[in-house]
Amino acid sequence: SVSLSLSALTLLFPLADKWLLCQSMDNQICTFGASDRFRQNRKKTFKGHLVAGYACQPDASPDGLFVISGDSNGFLCIWDFKTCKMFSKIKAHDDVCIGALWNPNETSKVVTCGWDGLIKLWD
Repeated sequence: SVSLSLSALTLLFPLADKWLLCQSMDNQICTFGASDRFRQNRKKTFKGHLVAGYACQPDASPDGLFVISGDSNGFLCIWDFKTCKMFSKIKAHDDVCIGALWNPNETSKVVTCGWDGLIKLWD
């Protein structure tokens, strides 16, 4: 069964046609299997960022090794997909970091956007 906090999913992101990343309103990114049966993989949960009340966009690296998301305090959070541990937390914006996207062609680059009106390219 899906918990009540997941009823307020903000964004979905397909990862390698096998996983679906869902930004939950209880400050975590949940992972669902999307290949055979749609069900939550409780071992693949990414925590440590604050997103409650905001539709912060999650993304994954093109190779599927990392998950990223902005948070309400302006941080860009990066997790290791395999271990679900936070790899890095960078102060990216002065206000909410609402979007974070990995460049599919130049895989060392990430773009963030925030409520401070800025779009930033990270390398």
